[in-house]
Amino acid sequence: MAQYEVTLVAIDIRKWDLESQRLSLTTYFVMDDEEKTHMFELSIIQPPEMVEEFLGKIRVGCEQKMRNGGVTDEQINITLPNETYLRQKLYNYFKRILLELNNPKRKKGQSKMIFTTHMDVYNENQDVSFLPQIIQFFVVLNWARKYYEKEDYQRAVEPLRKLVKIKPDFGLGYKWLARSLKKIRKYEDATRFYEKYAEVDNSTDAWLDLAKSYRKGKIFDKSEQIYQDIMKEEPENKEARIGMAQIKFARNEPDFLNILDDLYKEDPDWLKKWLGEEFNFRIYASPKTPLTPIQASSYLGYDKVFELTQHAFRNEVPSHFNPSRARMSFYKEELDNWALVMNRFSVGSEEIVLHPENISLETVKPIEVNVNEDDGEGEESEKELKEPTRPVKRSTKVEEILRKIRESRAEAQARAARAAGGEQAPAAAADRETAQETTERETVEEKAKPVKRRGRPPKKQTEATRTSKPAEEPERAEKPKRRRGRPPKKKTAESDEQSDNTNENPPGE
Repeated sequence: MAQYEVTLVAIDIRKWDLESQRLSLTTYFVMDDEEKTHMFELSIIQPPEMVEEFLGKIRVGCEQKMRNGGVTDEQINITLPNETYLRQKLYNYFKRILLELNNPKRKKGQSKMIFTTHMDVYNENQDVSFLPQIIQFFVVLNWARKYYEKEDYQRAVEPLRKLVKIKPDFGLGYKWLARSLKKIRKYEDATRFYEKYAEVDNSTDAWLDLAKSYRKGKIFDKSEQIYQDIMKEEPENKEARIGMAQIKFARNEPDFLNILDDLYKEDPDWLKKWLGEEFNFRIYASPKTPLTPIQASSYLGYDKVFELTQHAFRNEVPSHFNPSRARMSFYKEELDNWALVMNRFSVGSEEIVLHPENISLETVKPIEVNVNEDDGEGEESEKELKEPTRPVKRSTKVEEILRKIRESRAEAQARAARAAGGEQAPAAAADRETAQETTERETVEEKAKPVKRRGRPPKKQTEATRTSKPAEEPERAEKPKRRRGRPPKKKTAESDEQSDNTNENPPGE
């Protein structure tokens, strides 16, 4: 009997059929130090029965894969490590699915849904160091792949960092990590992991990714060297050749057209597709002539600026967008070369016609630029665009009060001057107004200061209030305090006389 150990890593629910009460599952497991998948259907019944059916189909599927792989033993025994833990995990998962399908809070007419379509056997907040290293690798790989495939690059970064630490020779992990870092705009870290990817994988695709990262980081010398090395080994490599064309375009070197002409002769359809989807029409050589969106729309013959910005946001027109200022800018040289290329190779459905007569080039002067961008989104750093905008100073409460006082006083003085038939001397009025403003500001600022109090403030009493009472408030007779319990006896006249005699003749006298 052959013994094989299978470690379940994750489950994905692909679809469900409520009429037949069936679930379609994809399972990921490790067998013989390799990750394998198995797809099957599961009945929607009570959780304990679902667990037993699930484990039975896993064993049958693994046995079938082993026999397809060449195992000829009559009996194959499939064991699941930590089976007790796995059963509890599966029971809780299937129970949650049933609760979601039978949700009593579901609105009338709303279809039954399963929201928890993925289950990790080992969660990200668990310590998986007790597992064998190869199992740890596939567990963390599943975490990273889950986020990466959903394009949740921010959450994919940390599992990918763990992944390359567990297995430093796994090139694909460096590639995923570099792309995720680039998506969240950590370009320096992305380039570093592209370098590691090329070093570990040492494939043409890895070196092309590194060259592209250098090119987008404007490290043209290193990017050009990689492209040249690839073309020495593979002279017909289209990716490397068009990468060289993009570098020459960025430097504003006209011989980039020679490379594009050769590629067009070999495969015109491929070149058209690349120019329409991938080619980066950016020029980094100075000087360049900046155009506002209004000028650019007139130059390209658009009736409305909105039409131009729509094409620019879809990267159909070369533009630069500054997200911090929410401002889009264009450059005449980029638009000229872009129109030249698109018309030369008939990339667009219509010919691009430029209208230089619609803009006045006398008011538009070339400037020195240093654009820092990636994938069409950059930040202009030329001197004219780098002037900081002055923030609008909001008036304080004190200044608002003073303004109202000045306005009312000015109106009063104007009325008095009209009534007297003359005007005040400007200099004397200005001196008086300045002195009044200083006094008013000090008074208002003193009143505007907040008073910090802790608890109930004590009453302030002066000497006069302690010694005397207001005349208008008559003295109030103090009322005897009411006491609980038996009421006091009423005094009669005889008891009063007796008490008086007692006070007059105290004992012992």
